[in-house]
Amino acid sequence: MRWGVVCALLWALAWNVEAWAAPAATVRVSALAEGPTHGDIAAVRAATGWHPTGAAIRQREADRWWRIDVDAGAEPTPGTWIVSIREAYDAQLVLYAPPDYRPRRLSTFDASSTQIGSRHRLALDLPADALRAPVFVEVIRARNQPMGVSAETLQTYVLADNARVRFTSAILSAELLLAVVAAIFAFALRRWMLLLFCVWVLSVAVYLVVMRGEIVALAPWFPGDLAMRAAGLGISLGLLAAYAFLFVLLQVRRRYPRVARLYRYTLVATALLLVLIPVVPVMTVAPYLVNVLLLVLGLLALGTGLARAFAGDREALFFLAGWGLVSIVAMVRAVYFLRFAGTPEWLEHLHPLADAFGALILVLATARAARYAEREMVSARRSATTDALTGLPNRALLDSGAERLLDAAHARGHALSVLFVDLDHFKQVNDRFGHDVGDACLHAMAGILRRHVRASDLVARYGGEEFVLVLDGADAAAAHRVARSLRDAVEGEGRDVGTCAVGLTVSIGVATLRSGDEVAGLFKRADEALYRAKRDGRNRIVADTPRPLDAQPEPA
Repeated sequence: MRWGVVCALLWALAWNVEAWAAPAATVRVSALAEGPTHGDIAAVRAATGWHPTGAAIRQREADRWWRIDVDAGAEPTPGTWIVSIREAYDAQLVLYAPPDYRPRRLSTFDASSTQIGSRHRLALDLPADALRAPVFVEVIRARNQPMGVSAETLQTYVLADNARVRFTSAILSAELLLAVVAAIFAFALRRWMLLLFCVWVLSVAVYLVVMRGEIVALAPWFPGDLAMRAAGLGISLGLLAAYAFLFVLLQVRRRYPRVARLYRYTLVATALLLVLIPVVPVMTVAPYLVNVLLLVLGLLALGTGLARAFAGDREALFFLAGWGLVSIVAMVRAVYFLRFAGTPEWLEHLHPLADAFGALILVLATARAARYAEREMVSARRSATTDALTGLPNRALLDSGAERLLDAAHARGHALSVLFVDLDHFKQVNDRFGHDVGDACLHAMAGILRRHVRASDLVARYGGEEFVLVLDGADAAAAHRVARSLRDAVEGEGRDVGTCAVGLTVSIGVATLRSGDEVAGLFKRADEALYRAKRDGRNRIVADTPRPLDAQPEPA
Protein backbone atom coordinates (compact mmCIF):
# COMPACT_ATOMS: atom_id res chain seq x y z
CA MET A 1 0.00 0.00 0.00
CA ARG A 2 2.66 2.44 1.09
CA TRP A 3 4.75 2.04 -2.06
CA GLY A 4 1.66 2.18 -4.28
CA VAL A 5 0.76 5.60 -2.88
CA VAL A 6 4.35 6.82 -3.09
CA CYS A 7 4.55 5.74 -6.74
CA ALA A 8 1.29 7.57 -7.47
CA LEU A 9 2.64 10.75 -5.88
CA LEU A 10 5.92 10.46 -7.78
CA TRP A 11 3.95 10.00 -10.97
CA ALA A 12 2.10 13.20 -10.09
CA LEU A 13 5.45 15.01 -10.11
CA ALA A 14 6.57 13.54 -13.43
CA TRP A 15 5.85 16.66 -15.48
CA ASN A 16 6.50 16.72 -19.19
CA VAL A 17 9.67 18.76 -19.59
CA GLU A 18 8.83 19.59 -23.17
CA ALA A 19 5.57 21.21 -22.05
CA TRP A 20 7.41 23.50 -19.66
CA ALA A 21 10.30 24.30 -21.98
CA ALA A 22 8.18 25.42 -24.93
CA PRO A 23 7.88 29.22 -25.17
CA ALA A 24 4.50 30.94 -24.72
CA ALA A 25 3.31 34.24 -26.12
CA THR A 26 3.01 37.45 -24.10
CA VAL A 27 -0.56 38.26 -23.08
CA ARG A 28 -1.89 41.69 -22.12
CA VAL A 29 -5.34 42.00 -20.56
CA SER A 30 -7.27 45.28 -20.36
CA ALA A 31 -10.62 46.16 -18.78
CA LEU A 32 -13.27 48.57 -20.07
CA ALA A 33 -14.94 50.65 -17.39
CA GLU A 34 -18.63 51.38 -17.93
CA GLY A 35 -18.78 49.26 -21.08
CA PRO A 36 -21.78 48.83 -23.41
CA THR A 37 -24.71 46.57 -22.74
CA HIS A 38 -24.75 42.81 -23.09
CA GLY A 39 -23.72 41.47 -26.49
CA ASP A 40 -22.95 44.82 -28.14
CA ILE A 41 -19.63 43.67 -29.57
CA ALA A 42 -19.54 46.41 -32.23
CA ALA A 43 -19.58 49.10 -29.55
CA VAL A 44 -16.96 47.21 -27.55
CA ARG A 45 -14.58 46.98 -30.52
CA ALA A 46 -14.93 50.71 -31.12
CA ALA A 47 -14.63 51.65 -27.44
CA THR A 48 -11.72 53.56 -25.97
CA GLY A 49 -10.64 53.88 -22.38
CA TRP A 50 -9.25 50.41 -21.86
CA HIS A 51 -7.02 50.19 -18.79
CA PRO A 52 -4.41 47.40 -18.43
CA THR A 53 -4.78 44.82 -15.64
CA GLY A 54 -1.78 42.56 -16.30
CA ALA A 55 -2.51 39.04 -17.52
CA ALA A 56 -5.67 38.20 -15.60
CA ILE A 57 -9.43 38.78 -15.70
CA ARG A 58 -11.23 39.66 -12.48
CA GLN A 59 -14.92 40.23 -11.88
CA ARG A 60 -15.55 43.83 -10.80
CA GLU A 61 -18.67 45.94 -10.44
CA ALA A 62 -17.67 48.40 -13.16
CA ASP A 63 -15.75 46.07 -15.48
CA ARG A 64 -17.87 43.79 -17.63
CA TRP A 65 -15.78 43.71 -20.79
CA TRP A 66 -12.18 42.59 -21.15
CA ARG A 67 -9.75 42.70 -24.01
CA ILE A 68 -6.98 40.14 -24.61
CA ASP A 69 -4.02 41.06 -26.83
CA VAL A 70 -1.55 38.31 -27.73
CA ASP A 71 2.02 39.14 -28.74
CA ALA A 72 3.52 36.04 -30.35
CA GLY A 73 6.34 37.95 -32.08
CA ALA A 74 6.70 39.25 -35.58
CA GLU A 75 6.43 35.78 -37.07
CA PRO A 76 4.17 33.61 -34.84
CA THR A 77 4.46 29.85 -35.19
CA PRO A 78 2.06 28.75 -37.95
CA GLY A 79 -0.92 26.61 -37.04
CA THR A 80 -3.47 26.73 -34.26
CA TRP A 81 -2.94 28.73 -31.08
CA ILE A 82 -4.80 28.37 -27.81
CA VAL A 83 -5.86 31.22 -25.54
CA SER A 84 -6.62 29.62 -22.16
CA ILE A 85 -8.21 30.98 -19.01
CA ARG A 86 -7.16 29.46 -15.69
CA GLU A 87 -9.24 29.13 -12.50
CA ALA A 88 -12.50 30.01 -14.25
CA TYR A 89 -14.37 27.42 -12.11
CA ASP A 90 -18.03 28.53 -12.03
CA ALA A 91 -17.48 31.60 -14.24
CA GLN A 92 -19.79 32.19 -17.18
CA LEU A 93 -17.96 33.92 -20.05
CA VAL A 94 -18.79 34.92 -23.60
CA LEU A 95 -15.78 35.18 -25.92
CA TYR A 96 -15.64 37.15 -29.17
CA ALA A 97 -12.68 36.13 -31.32
CA PRO A 98 -11.43 37.19 -34.75
CA PRO A 99 -12.06 37.11 -37.58
CA ASP A 100 -15.88 37.12 -37.29
CA TYR A 101 -16.31 37.93 -33.57
CA ARG A 102 -19.27 35.66 -33.18
CA PRO A 103 -20.23 35.02 -29.52
CA ARG A 104 -18.93 31.79 -28.02
CA ARG A 105 -20.05 30.81 -24.55
CA LEU A 106 -17.47 29.15 -22.28
CA SER A 107 -18.18 27.60 -18.90
CA THR A 108 -16.39 24.85 -17.01
CA PHE A 109 -19.59 22.97 -16.23
CA ASP A 110 -21.44 23.52 -19.51
CA ALA A 111 -21.28 20.11 -21.19
CA SER A 112 -22.60 21.56 -24.47
CA SER A 113 -19.73 24.05 -24.87
CA THR A 114 -16.84 22.84 -27.03
CA GLN A 115 -13.55 22.44 -25.22
CA ILE A 116 -10.03 21.51 -26.31
CA GLY A 117 -8.47 18.94 -24.00
CA SER A 118 -9.60 18.73 -20.37
CA ARG A 119 -11.67 21.30 -18.49
CA HIS A 120 -8.80 22.32 -16.21
CA ARG A 121 -8.70 25.44 -18.39
CA LEU A 122 -11.23 27.22 -20.57
CA ALA A 123 -9.67 27.16 -24.03
CA LEU A 124 -10.27 29.14 -27.24
CA ASP A 125 -8.54 28.09 -30.47
CA LEU A 126 -7.30 30.71 -32.93
CA PRO A 127 -5.37 30.53 -36.20
CA ALA A 128 -1.91 32.10 -36.04
CA ASP A 129 -2.85 34.89 -38.45
CA ALA A 130 -5.68 36.01 -36.09
CA LEU A 131 -3.34 36.73 -33.19
CA ARG A 132 -2.78 40.30 -34.28
CA ALA A 133 -6.45 41.13 -33.56
CA PRO A 134 -7.75 41.30 -29.98
CA VAL A 135 -10.07 38.82 -28.29
CA PHE A 136 -12.93 40.28 -26.23
CA VAL A 137 -14.43 38.63 -23.16
CA GLU A 138 -17.76 39.47 -21.58
CA VAL A 139 -17.95 38.31 -17.97
CA ILE A 140 -21.52 37.28 -17.17
CA ARG A 141 -20.60 35.90 -13.76
CA ALA A 142 -17.39 35.07 -11.92
CA ARG A 143 -15.81 34.97 -8.48
CA ASN A 144 -13.90 37.99 -7.23
CA GLN A 145 -10.59 36.24 -7.89
CA PRO A 146 -8.29 36.70 -10.89
CA MET A 147 -8.51 34.30 -13.82
CA GLY A 148 -5.09 33.98 -15.43
CA VAL A 149 -4.86 34.22 -19.22
CA SER A 150 -2.12 32.63 -21.34
CA ALA A 151 -1.53 31.82 -25.01
CA GLU A 152 0.56 29.06 -26.58
CA THR A 153 0.61 26.80 -29.58
CA LEU A 154 -1.78 23.88 -29.73
CA GLN A 155 1.04 21.37 -29.28
CA THR A 156 2.36 23.14 -26.19
CA TYR A 157 -1.10 23.47 -24.69
CA VAL A 158 -1.92 19.78 -25.26
CA LEU A 159 1.35 18.67 -23.67
CA ALA A 160 0.74 20.85 -20.61
CA ASP A 161 -2.90 19.77 -20.42
CA ASN A 162 -1.93 16.09 -20.53
CA ALA A 163 0.53 16.74 -17.70
CA ARG A 164 -2.22 18.37 -15.65
CA VAL A 165 -4.55 15.42 -16.28
CA ARG A 166 -1.81 12.94 -15.29
CA PHE A 167 -1.21 14.91 -12.11
CA THR A 168 -4.89 14.98 -11.17
CA SER A 169 -5.29 11.27 -11.96
CA ALA A 170 -2.31 10.37 -9.79
CA ILE A 171 -3.56 12.45 -6.87
CA LEU A 172 -7.05 10.96 -7.15
CA SER A 173 -5.62 7.43 -7.34
CA ALA A 174 -3.52 8.03 -4.23
CA GLU A 175 -6.42 9.51 -2.27
CA LEU A 176 -8.87 6.77 -3.21
CA LEU A 177 -6.28 4.11 -2.34
CA LEU A 178 -5.66 5.75 1.03
CA ALA A 179 -9.41 5.95 1.70
CA VAL A 180 -9.83 2.24 0.94
CA VAL A 181 -6.85 1.28 3.11
CA ALA A 182 -8.12 3.46 5.97
CA ALA A 183 -11.56 1.84 5.70
CA ILE A 184 -9.97 -1.63 5.82
CA PHE A 185 -7.97 -0.58 8.89
CA ALA A 186 -11.13 0.79 10.51
CA PHE A 187 -13.04 -2.50 10.18
CA ALA A 188 -10.09 -4.85 10.75
CA LEU A 189 -8.74 -3.02 13.82
CA ARG A 190 -12.14 -1.68 14.97
CA ARG A 191 -10.70 1.82 15.04
CA TRP A 192 -13.82 3.61 13.88
CA MET A 193 -12.18 7.04 13.98
CA LEU A 194 -10.53 6.07 10.68
CA LEU A 195 -13.92 6.34 9.02
CA LEU A 196 -13.79 10.08 9.81
CA PHE A 197 -10.42 10.15 8.07
CA CYS A 198 -12.01 8.42 5.05
CA VAL A 199 -14.68 11.14 4.90
CA TRP A 200 -11.99 13.84 4.71
CA VAL A 201 -9.95 12.04 2.02
CA LEU A 202 -13.04 11.38 -0.10
CA SER A 203 -14.21 14.99 0.27
CA VAL A 204 -10.81 16.19 -1.00
CA ALA A 205 -11.08 13.82 -3.95
CA VAL A 206 -14.61 14.99 -4.82
CA TYR A 207 -13.57 18.64 -4.47
CA LEU A 208 -10.66 18.06 -6.86
CA VAL A 209 -12.90 16.30 -9.38
CA VAL A 210 -15.40 19.16 -9.33
CA MET A 211 -12.96 22.09 -9.35
CA ARG A 212 -10.92 20.59 -12.20
CA GLY A 213 -14.06 20.10 -14.26
CA GLU A 214 -13.81 16.30 -14.32
CA ILE A 215 -17.40 16.12 -13.07
CA VAL A 216 -18.58 17.12 -16.55
CA ALA A 217 -17.14 13.94 -18.06
CA LEU A 218 -18.34 11.77 -15.15
CA ALA A 219 -21.83 13.28 -14.81
CA PRO A 220 -22.63 15.72 -17.64
CA TRP A 221 -26.26 15.89 -16.44
CA PHE A 222 -25.25 17.25 -13.01
CA PRO A 223 -25.87 21.04 -12.71
CA GLY A 224 -22.61 22.95 -12.41
CA ASP A 225 -23.87 25.42 -9.80
CA LEU A 226 -25.10 22.59 -7.62
CA ALA A 227 -21.81 20.73 -8.08
CA MET A 228 -19.85 23.78 -6.90
CA ARG A 229 -22.04 24.26 -3.83
CA ALA A 230 -21.95 20.54 -3.02
CA ALA A 231 -18.17 20.46 -3.39
CA GLY A 232 -17.77 23.48 -1.10
CA LEU A 233 -20.09 22.01 1.52
CA GLY A 234 -18.43 18.61 1.14
CA ILE A 235 -14.90 19.92 1.71
CA SER A 236 -16.11 21.78 4.81
CA LEU A 237 -17.72 18.61 6.17
CA GLY A 238 -14.56 16.72 5.26
CA LEU A 239 -12.42 19.16 7.23
CA LEU A 240 -14.83 18.83 10.15
CA ALA A 241 -14.44 15.05 10.01
CA ALA A 242 -10.66 15.45 9.79
CA TYR A 243 -10.56 17.60 12.93
CA ALA A 244 -12.76 15.08 14.77
CA PHE A 245 -10.32 12.37 13.69
CA LEU A 246 -7.36 14.44 14.90
CA PHE A 247 -9.13 15.00 18.23
CA VAL A 248 -8.99 11.24 18.80
CA LEU A 249 -5.57 10.70 17.21
CA LEU A 250 -3.92 13.38 19.38
CA GLN A 251 -5.76 12.15 22.51
CA VAL A 252 -6.80 15.73 23.25
CA ARG A 253 -9.45 14.74 25.82
CA ARG A 254 -7.01 12.73 27.94
CA ARG A 255 -3.95 14.95 27.65
CA TYR A 256 -5.43 18.47 27.47
CA PRO A 257 -8.89 18.54 29.12
CA ARG A 258 -9.31 22.33 28.92
CA VAL A 259 -8.34 22.48 25.27
CA ALA A 260 -10.64 19.51 24.65
CA ARG A 261 -13.71 21.47 25.81
CA LEU A 262 -12.98 24.38 23.45
CA TYR A 263 -12.19 21.90 20.68
CA ARG A 264 -15.53 20.09 21.14
CA TYR A 265 -17.56 23.32 21.33
CA THR A 266 -15.94 24.56 18.12
CA LEU A 267 -16.63 21.25 16.36
CA VAL A 268 -20.29 21.32 17.38
CA ALA A 269 -20.73 24.98 16.37
CA THR A 270 -19.15 24.33 12.97
CA ALA A 271 -21.35 21.29 12.39
CA LEU A 272 -24.51 23.27 13.25
CA LEU A 273 -23.58 26.06 10.86
CA LEU A 274 -22.86 23.60 8.06
CA VAL A 275 -26.30 22.07 8.61
CA LEU A 276 -28.01 25.49 8.60
CA ILE A 277 -26.29 26.94 5.50
CA PRO A 278 -28.32 24.90 2.93
CA VAL A 279 -31.53 25.15 4.98
CA VAL A 280 -31.41 28.88 5.84
CA PRO A 281 -30.01 30.68 2.78
CA VAL A 282 -30.43 34.09 4.40
CA MET A 283 -27.56 33.34 6.75
CA THR A 284 -25.02 34.98 4.47
CA VAL A 285 -22.55 35.36 7.34
CA ALA A 286 -22.56 31.61 8.06
CA PRO A 287 -19.90 30.65 5.46
CA TYR A 288 -17.50 33.23 6.90
CA LEU A 289 -18.15 31.94 10.43
CA VAL A 290 -17.49 28.40 9.24
CA ASN A 291 -14.14 29.46 7.80
CA VAL A 292 -13.23 31.21 11.06
CA LEU A 293 -14.21 28.18 13.15
CA LEU A 294 -12.29 25.84 10.85
CA LEU A 295 -9.27 28.12 11.27
CA VAL A 296 -9.67 27.90 15.08
CA LEU A 297 -9.84 24.11 14.85
CA GLY A 298 -6.72 24.09 12.72
CA LEU A 299 -4.82 26.22 15.22
CA LEU A 300 -6.00 24.04 18.13
CA ALA A 301 -4.91 20.86 16.35
CA LEU A 302 -1.52 22.30 15.39
CA GLY A 303 -1.00 23.69 18.88
CA THR A 304 -1.80 20.35 20.47
CA GLY A 305 0.51 18.55 18.07
CA LEU A 306 3.34 21.00 18.79
CA ALA A 307 2.85 20.63 22.54
CA ARG A 308 3.05 16.85 22.29
CA ALA A 309 6.06 17.04 19.97
CA PHE A 310 7.96 19.28 22.43
CA ALA A 311 7.09 16.76 25.15
CA GLY A 312 8.95 14.10 23.16
CA ASP A 313 5.95 12.28 21.68
CA ARG A 314 6.92 10.57 18.41
CA GLU A 315 3.33 10.20 17.26
CA ALA A 316 3.02 14.00 17.29
CA LEU A 317 5.96 14.25 14.87
CA PHE A 318 4.03 12.11 12.38
CA PHE A 319 1.04 14.39 12.83
CA LEU A 320 3.11 17.52 12.23
CA ALA A 321 4.75 16.02 9.15
CA GLY A 322 1.35 15.11 7.70
CA TRP A 323 -1.33 17.53 8.85
CA GLY A 324 1.17 20.34 9.48
CA LEU A 325 2.03 20.45 5.77
CA VAL A 326 -1.66 20.36 4.83
CA SER A 327 -2.39 23.25 7.22
CA ILE A 328 0.52 25.40 6.05
CA VAL A 329 -0.38 25.02 2.37
CA ALA A 330 -4.06 25.71 3.13
CA MET A 331 -3.11 28.87 5.06
CA VAL A 332 -0.89 30.09 2.22
CA ARG A 333 -3.76 29.52 -0.20
CA ALA A 334 -6.13 31.40 2.13
CA VAL A 335 -3.74 34.37 2.21
CA TYR A 336 -3.77 34.55 -1.59
CA PHE A 337 -7.57 34.41 -1.58
CA LEU A 338 -7.88 37.11 1.07
CA ARG A 339 -5.62 39.33 -1.06
CA PHE A 340 -7.80 38.50 -4.09
CA ALA A 341 -4.68 37.24 -5.82
CA GLY A 342 -6.09 33.87 -6.89
CA THR A 343 -3.91 30.77 -6.73
CA PRO A 344 -0.40 30.77 -8.25
CA GLU A 345 0.18 27.89 -10.61
CA TRP A 346 2.75 26.26 -8.30
CA LEU A 347 0.24 26.38 -5.42
CA GLU A 348 -2.47 24.99 -7.68
CA HIS A 349 -0.45 21.76 -7.80
CA LEU A 350 1.09 21.87 -4.33
CA HIS A 351 -2.29 22.06 -2.58
CA PRO A 352 -3.71 18.66 -3.70
CA LEU A 353 -0.24 17.12 -3.50
CA ALA A 354 0.07 18.24 0.14
CA ASP A 355 -3.38 16.79 0.88
CA ALA A 356 -2.41 13.41 -0.58
CA PHE A 357 0.98 13.39 1.15
CA GLY A 358 -0.60 14.42 4.46
CA ALA A 359 -3.19 11.65 4.13
CA LEU A 360 -0.41 9.11 3.52
CA ILE A 361 1.51 10.23 6.61
CA LEU A 362 -1.63 10.17 8.77
CA VAL A 363 -2.53 6.66 7.60
CA LEU A 364 1.00 5.50 8.45
CA ALA A 365 0.79 7.26 11.83
CA THR A 366 -2.55 5.62 12.58
CA ALA A 367 -1.25 2.20 11.52
CA ARG A 368 1.81 2.72 13.71
CA ALA A 369 -0.32 3.78 16.67
CA ALA A 370 -2.62 0.78 16.13
CA ARG A 371 0.38 -1.54 16.04
CA TYR A 372 1.74 -0.17 19.31
CA ALA A 373 -1.70 -0.28 20.89
CA GLU A 374 -2.02 -3.93 19.83
CA ARG A 375 1.38 -4.68 21.34
CA GLU A 376 0.45 -2.98 24.59
CA MET A 377 -2.85 -4.86 24.69
CA VAL A 378 -1.10 -8.20 24.09
CA SER A 379 1.50 -7.33 26.71
CA ALA A 380 -1.17 -6.34 29.21
CA ARG A 381 -3.13 -9.52 28.50
CA ARG A 382 0.03 -11.59 28.92
CA SER A 383 0.88 -9.80 32.16
CA ALA A 384 -2.61 -10.46 33.48
CA THR A 385 -2.34 -14.21 32.80
CA THR A 386 1.38 -14.90 33.27
CA ASP A 387 3.45 -15.29 36.42
CA ALA A 388 6.14 -12.59 36.30
CA LEU A 389 8.86 -14.69 37.99
CA THR A 390 8.57 -18.02 36.19
CA GLY A 391 6.86 -17.00 32.94
CA LEU A 392 4.29 -19.77 33.45
CA PRO A 393 0.54 -19.19 33.30
CA ASN A 394 -0.82 -17.86 36.57
CA ARG A 395 -3.81 -18.91 38.66
CA ALA A 396 -6.32 -16.97 36.50
CA LEU A 397 -5.25 -18.69 33.28
CA LEU A 398 -5.04 -22.05 35.06
CA ASP A 399 -8.69 -21.83 36.16
CA SER A 400 -10.01 -20.96 32.69
CA GLY A 401 -7.72 -23.44 30.91
CA ALA A 402 -8.54 -26.30 33.28
CA GLU A 403 -12.27 -25.63 32.83
CA ARG A 404 -11.86 -25.82 29.06
CA LEU A 405 -9.83 -29.08 29.17
CA LEU A 406 -12.22 -30.69 31.65
CA ASP A 407 -15.29 -29.83 29.52
CA ALA A 408 -13.59 -31.27 26.45
CA ALA A 409 -12.64 -34.45 28.32
CA HIS A 410 -16.22 -34.96 29.56
CA ALA A 411 -17.62 -34.30 26.07
CA ARG A 412 -15.25 -36.76 24.32
CA GLY A 413 -15.09 -39.28 27.15
CA HIS A 414 -11.30 -38.89 27.43
CA ALA A 415 -9.13 -39.25 30.51
CA LEU A 416 -7.61 -36.27 32.31
CA SER A 417 -5.33 -36.01 35.34
CA VAL A 418 -4.11 -33.21 37.57
CA LEU A 419 -0.73 -33.03 39.33
CA PHE A 420 -0.14 -30.74 42.29
CA VAL A 421 3.63 -30.27 42.68
CA ASP A 422 5.28 -28.69 45.72
CA LEU A 423 8.99 -27.96 46.28
CA ASP A 424 10.09 -29.64 49.50
CA HIS A 425 11.55 -27.54 52.31
CA PHE A 426 11.50 -24.40 50.17
CA LYS A 427 11.38 -22.12 53.21
CA GLN A 428 14.68 -23.58 54.38
CA VAL A 429 16.22 -22.81 50.97
CA ASN A 430 15.15 -19.16 51.30
CA ASP A 431 16.36 -18.94 54.91
CA ARG A 432 19.73 -20.56 54.15
CA PHE A 433 20.65 -19.16 50.74
CA GLY A 434 18.45 -16.05 50.43
CA HIS A 435 15.43 -15.12 48.34
CA ASP A 436 17.51 -14.62 45.18
CA VAL A 437 18.45 -18.29 45.21
CA GLY A 438 14.86 -19.16 46.07
CA ASP A 439 13.66 -17.25 43.00
CA ALA A 440 16.29 -19.05 40.91
CA CYS A 441 14.95 -22.38 42.17
CA LEU A 442 11.42 -21.45 41.12
CA HIS A 443 12.70 -20.39 37.72
CA ALA A 444 14.62 -23.69 37.34
CA MET A 445 11.53 -25.62 38.39
CA ALA A 446 9.48 -23.86 35.70
CA GLY A 447 12.03 -24.94 33.09
CA ILE A 448 11.85 -28.58 34.21
CA LEU A 449 8.06 -28.50 34.09
CA ARG A 450 8.02 -27.09 30.56
CA ARG A 451 10.25 -29.93 29.36
CA HIS A 452 7.95 -32.58 30.84
CA VAL A 453 4.60 -31.53 29.39
CA ARG A 454 3.10 -31.70 25.92
CA ALA A 455 1.71 -28.75 23.99
CA SER A 456 -1.82 -29.96 24.77
CA ASP A 457 -1.14 -29.97 28.54
CA LEU A 458 -1.42 -27.02 30.90
CA VAL A 459 1.23 -26.11 33.45
CA ALA A 460 0.91 -23.14 35.82
CA ARG A 461 2.26 -21.68 39.03
CA TYR A 462 -0.46 -22.11 41.64
CA GLY A 463 1.13 -19.92 44.26
CA GLY A 464 4.32 -19.77 46.34
CA GLU A 465 6.37 -22.91 45.62
CA GLU A 466 3.37 -24.88 44.34
CA PHE A 467 2.74 -25.78 40.69
CA VAL A 468 -0.12 -27.51 38.85
CA LEU A 469 -0.10 -29.69 35.74
CA VAL A 470 -3.30 -30.59 33.88
CA LEU A 471 -2.56 -33.58 31.63
CA ASP A 472 -5.01 -33.93 28.77
CA GLY A 473 -5.82 -37.56 27.92
CA ALA A 474 -3.75 -39.01 30.77
CA ASP A 475 -5.26 -41.80 32.90
CA ALA A 476 -3.94 -42.76 36.35
CA ALA A 477 -1.07 -44.89 34.99
CA ALA A 478 0.06 -42.23 32.49
CA ALA A 479 -0.17 -39.53 35.18
CA HIS A 480 2.00 -41.65 37.48
CA ARG A 481 4.63 -42.04 34.76
CA VAL A 482 4.73 -38.28 34.21
CA ALA A 483 4.89 -37.63 37.96
CA ARG A 484 7.72 -40.13 38.43
CA SER A 485 9.70 -38.67 35.51
CA LEU A 486 9.19 -35.19 36.88
CA ARG A 487 10.24 -36.15 40.41
CA ASP A 488 13.41 -37.82 39.09
CA ALA A 489 14.23 -34.81 36.91
CA VAL A 490 13.91 -32.39 39.84
CA GLU A 491 15.99 -34.60 42.08
CA GLY A 492 18.70 -34.89 39.44
CA GLU A 493 18.73 -31.38 37.96
CA GLY A 494 17.94 -29.61 41.19
CA ARG A 495 20.94 -30.70 43.21
CA ASP A 496 22.68 -27.47 42.30
CA VAL A 497 21.06 -24.17 41.29
CA GLY A 498 23.72 -21.74 40.19
CA THR A 499 26.60 -22.22 42.60
CA CYS A 500 24.42 -23.38 45.51
CA ALA A 501 23.86 -27.05 46.43
CA VAL A 502 20.19 -26.78 47.29
CA GLY A 503 19.20 -30.44 46.72
CA LEU A 504 15.69 -29.82 45.44
CA THR A 505 12.99 -32.50 45.68
CA VAL A 506 9.25 -32.40 45.10
CA SER A 507 6.10 -33.90 46.53
CA ILE A 508 3.34 -34.65 44.03
CA GLY A 509 -0.38 -35.24 44.46
CA VAL A 510 -2.24 -36.89 41.59
CA ALA A 511 -5.99 -36.80 40.88
CA THR A 512 -7.67 -38.48 37.90
CA LEU A 513 -10.94 -37.31 36.37
CA ARG A 514 -14.09 -39.14 37.44
CA SER A 515 -17.60 -38.99 36.06
CA GLY A 516 -19.36 -35.79 37.10
CA ASP A 517 -16.17 -34.11 38.33
CA GLU A 518 -15.83 -30.35 38.32
CA VAL A 519 -12.58 -28.40 38.40
CA ALA A 520 -12.91 -27.47 42.06
CA GLY A 521 -13.48 -31.08 43.16
CA LEU A 522 -10.66 -32.41 40.99
CA PHE A 523 -8.22 -29.82 42.31
CA LYS A 524 -9.32 -30.50 45.88
CA ARG A 525 -8.52 -34.24 45.57
CA ALA A 526 -5.12 -33.48 44.02
CA ASP A 527 -4.36 -31.00 46.83
CA GLU A 528 -5.37 -33.56 49.48
CA ALA A 529 -3.11 -36.15 47.83
CA LEU A 530 -0.25 -33.64 47.89
CA TYR A 531 -0.89 -32.99 51.59
CA ARG A 532 -0.60 -36.75 52.29
CA ALA A 533 2.66 -36.93 50.30
CA LYS A 534 4.15 -34.12 52.39
CA ARG A 535 2.78 -35.63 55.61
CA ASP A 536 4.27 -39.02 54.78
CA GLY A 537 7.81 -37.69 54.39
CA ARG A 538 7.94 -35.65 51.12
CA ASN A 539 9.80 -36.52 47.90
CA ARG A 540 7.05 -38.90 46.91
CA ILE A 541 3.97 -39.31 44.69
CA VAL A 542 0.50 -39.92 46.18
CA ALA A 543 -2.74 -40.46 44.25
CA ASP A 544 -6.28 -39.46 45.19
CA THR A 545 -6.95 -43.03 46.49
CA PRO A 546 -6.37 -44.52 49.91
CA ARG A 547 -3.44 -46.46 48.46
CA PRO A 548 -0.48 -44.28 47.37
CA LEU A 549 0.91 -44.84 43.92
CA ASP A 550 4.41 -44.58 45.36
CA ALA A 551 4.48 -45.10 49.11
CA GLN A 552 8.26 -44.85 49.39
CA PRO A 553 10.63 -42.74 47.34
CA GLU A 554 12.48 -44.80 44.82
CA PRO A 555 16.27 -44.90 45.15
CA ALA A 556 18.23 -42.34 43.15
